[in-house]
Amino acid sequence: MNSNYISIMSASRRRETKETCIEVRLEVEGQGRVQADTGVPLLNEILSFLAWGGELDLEVKARGDLETGDHHTVEDTAITLGSLLSQEIKKGIGSSSVPAGSSLAQAAVRFGQVGYQGSFHLEKQMLEGMSLENFSHFLRALAYNGGFNLFVSAEGGDDRSRIEAMSLALGRAIKKAAKNKI
Repeated sequence: MNSNYISIMSASRRRETKETCIEVRLEVEGQGRVQADTGVPLLNEILSFLAWGGELDLEVKARGDLETGDHHTVEDTAITLGSLLSQEIKKGIGSSSVPAGSSLAQAAVRFGQVGYQGSFHLEKQMLEGMSLENFSHFLRALAYNGGFNLFVSAEGGDDRSRIEAMSLALGRAIKKAAKNKI
């Protein structure tokens, strides 16, 4: 990890299990700077969209047992990032609608209450090194460990545009929640 970049981060967390080692650094009031190195190209993109949408400064380095699949890496990354979000944002509410390609996604979050509801369909089984069933696992683990209630939906377009739109919408909703502490 780039030490110049790390020094500006306000929160960091490391999670180590038998399957993974995840390091996450986060600045909630950032500028959307991101460095994601997870070994899963689609997960790197999801993290980038989330950070850009929320203007979060985010650095993620993940090593996992990718030879057995991406599940542990995806889930443990979400757990680690979520725990940092819950540390940084205790209360707040925010929502956002974002188009990407011919997709439209909506995300709404409320910190201080925990839950997850996803309303979207992904057609492919795999995309850029990630099993697409793990996208829901990522969102659920992020919400539950982040201490927030998440509602996310997407329609139209292809899998890539739906995932991009949902990730950007979630980032924007988190940014609004961080500023709208109710």
